[in-house]
Amino acid sequence: MRSETLLVGLLVSSVAFAAVDPLVGTSVGNADTFVSEGSKLFNKKQYAKAADQFLKATRANPATPQTYVQLARAQLLAKQLVWSCYAYRVYLKAVPDSPDRKKAAAESDQCERQLKAMKKAPEDPTKAFVDLRATFFSALDAKTLLGPASASETLRTLVHDGFLGPELGEMAQKLGAAATSEAESIHRRALAGEKLAPEVLRSARPLYQVAQEVGATSADAKGRTAFLDGLAELNDKAWKRAEAHFSEAAKSDPANKEYAFFKALALVQAGERAQALKTLDAELKDDPRTAVLRASMALGDSPDTGAAELEKLLFSTRYPPEK
Repeated sequence: MRSETLLVGLLVSSVAFAAVDPLVGTSVGNADTFVSEGSKLFNKKQYAKAADQFLKATRANPATPQTYVQLARAQLLAKQLVWSCYAYRVYLKAVPDSPDRKKAAAESDQCERQLKAMKKAPEDPTKAFVDLRATFFSALDAKTLLGPASASETLRTLVHDGFLGPELGEMAQKLGAAATSEAESIHRRALAGEKLAPEVLRSARPLYQVAQEVGATSADAKGRTAFLDGLAELNDKAWKRAEAHFSEAAKSDPANKEYAFFKALALVQAGERAQALKTLDAELKDDPRTAVLRASMALGDSPDTGAAELEKLLFSTRYPPEK
């Protein structure tokens, strides 16, 4: 039952890490694929569906200006006038010297005229983007990356509300870099032995998630978040959950032997000293900490055996054998 419970916990943890909300960049998908599908739908006169594909393409790669005019044309024919006019504006701003600009400018003028001719023109939702952009950069400068009014939440609002433009990609890159840097700083400090509060340790996971949402993936994120979550569980004296997290970390990054040591530490705290020594013998055979645990356990078995292990530890440390 214990192993099944730990397995469920790890599965939930892994799913939680993978369940990101794709916002910008590679997390959204392949921009070329979206454009290809959008073009097919446009040619079939399925303009609303085509616009949806082109919109995804602008999220996957905000730096490609041509996608904005494709989006604008599909939205215009789908009678999405407010958003079409906005997409045309974004395109025209992004390509001041493009040979296609004259045609796009004429189409943009047509869109604006149609919008003004509406009997009851809808409120322009893009006006809020100015304030939201300012909030994003203010939060980013203050390194407020998570929580209400944070850089991540503000960018998420911008994306969900329809913000467009190459600047979106630049904002996403800055956020991804900041979130990754903060998460890795927490990992580095924890690995160096700094005492960190559980909430700080657990903040690394959402920071890495934010980075993943904007396309800044990290091959080390899974192991590092598992390790930090394990430290938080150690602090809460949840030895078994800590062991499960450290096991996940060691599996994700076998080269980092400290993960194996902390797995052994969690086992010791849980009263499973023999299993802890087995772990250390397998992963850290020549580490002095392994010898200390072996000597400690030997003392518990018998004074003579313990004395022998202590002598071995003392002299192997003071006079290590020649190789």
